[in-house]
Amino acid sequence: MGRTRQPPGSSAVRPPAAVQASAYVGAMAATLDFRSPEFIANPYPTYALLRDQQPFWFEPHSRHVYVSRYADIKAVLLDQRFISDRTDERLARLPAGTSSTCLRRVLHDRLMMTDGEEHRSVRRQVSWAFTAAQVRTYGDLVRGSLTQAFGRIEWSGPVDVLRQIALPVPSQVILSILGFDEGDHDSLRLWTDEFYEWLASSPAPMAERTEHAVDGTGRMYEYVERQVRGGRADTDGSLLSALIASEEAGALTTDQVVANLIGIVNAAHETTSSLMLNGTVALLRNPGVLEDLLEHPDLIPAAVDEMARYDAPAQIISRLIVEPTVVGDISCEPGTLLALVLASGNRDERAYGDPDEFDIRREGPVNLSFGHGSHFCVGTALARLEAIEYFTMLLPRLRGARILNEPIPWRPTPAFRTPDELVVQFA
Repeated sequence: MGRTRQPPGSSAVRPPAAVQASAYVGAMAATLDFRSPEFIANPYPTYALLRDQQPFWFEPHSRHVYVSRYADIKAVLLDQRFISDRTDERLARLPAGTSSTCLRRVLHDRLMMTDGEEHRSVRRQVSWAFTAAQVRTYGDLVRGSLTQAFGRIEWSGPVDVLRQIALPVPSQVILSILGFDEGDHDSLRLWTDEFYEWLASSPAPMAERTEHAVDGTGRMYEYVERQVRGGRADTDGSLLSALIASEEAGALTTDQVVANLIGIVNAAHETTSSLMLNGTVALLRNPGVLEDLLEHPDLIPAAVDEMARYDAPAQIISRLIVEPTVVGDISCEPGTLLALVLASGNRDERAYGDPDEFDIRREGPVNLSFGHGSHFCVGTALARLEAIEYFTMLLPRLRGARILNEPIPWRPTPAFRTPDELVVQFA
C-alpha cells in the first residue's frame, strides 16, 4: 500500500453519537490519567481497566483511540488501512513559527514512518545487518563491550546500572556495527534523548521540548551526514558502508540513508538499555524467580523474552487511519490516530495465563513488545543478544543484590517505560 498523506489538522476521531456522553468522555476520561505519578509508577492497573471496560477507548485530550487487547492489537498491525506514516500529523502539532525542516527529514524516510513498497525497499537494504545469522557474529563485540563496562565498576559500592552499563554498552555496540566513532556516544545519546522527549510527549512544555528536539535533531543530522560523506571511500563491511553502496547504486536516497542511520541509533539506545534495566528491576523485585534463574541459567533466553513481555520498553505505538472505518464500536474517519497499547496486550489474560506474574517458564504466544507484521522491529535479534549476554554476566552478582533508589523514578512518558535511574548494591 502506498503512502497516503493526510493534510495537517485533518484528525477526525468521532465516537458514535450514542456514546458521546458515555464512558468515552465520561467516567473513563475522568478516571484515567496517563501522566499521573501513580500511572507512571505502575501503568498496568489502568491497562487492565481499559481491557475490561473499554478495549477501544476514545481519549478526548489526545483524540486517540486506545486499543488494549492482544488480539485486537495484532489485527491492527496486520491491517493495511492503518499506516505508520504519521509525519504530517506529528509536525502539525508543532508550536506556530517552528521550523520543521529537519524533523521532517528525520521522520519522513525512516522505517518506522514508511509503508508499502517504500518500507519494503528500505528494509531490504538495512535488515541484513540484523538477521539472526548476522547478529550471531556480533557476540564477541557484545561480550567485549560488557567486559569493559563491568571492569570499570567498583562492585563493592553502589552501582549506577543505567549510566555504567545500560547506556554505554548498547551505544558502543551499535556505533561499532554502523562504523561510527565510539567516542561520539555522549553527543548521540543527548540528541536521542532530546528527540524522544519530543516524540514521546514528555511532561515538559511543548515549546521547550520542540526547541531541544529541533536543535538536537539538526545536530544529529549534520553528524550522520558527515559520516556518510566521509565514508564513501570505505568498504569496511560496516552498515554505513553498505548503505552508502546502496545509495550509490540508486537503491536509496541520501535522505533515506541518513534518516535510517539516525533511526537505528535512536532505537538501539532506547530499546536495548530499557530492556536491560526493566529486566534487572523485575528480577530484583521477584526473588523467587531470580533464585530459579540462578539455579537454571540456561533459562536466560526465555527470561529475556519474559522481561520484554512483562515490562515492555515501548509501551504504546501509533497507527493512522486513511479511510473511513469502524474500530470496535467507534466510527473513525481518515486522520484518526490509533494508540496500540503493546504493554497492555502483553498483560491480556485472554492471551496469557496469570499475565501479571513474572514467569520465566511461561508458555504462550509471542509478546508484542517488538511489534508484529511488516513493521516488526528490525533490531529485535540484536537487542535480545545484548540482553542475554548482559544477564549472563550479571546473574552471578544478583544474589543478595538490592535496589537502593526505591521507589524507582520512571521516565514520565506513557509511550516508553524505563527507569531514569537505577542504583543497585551488589552483595
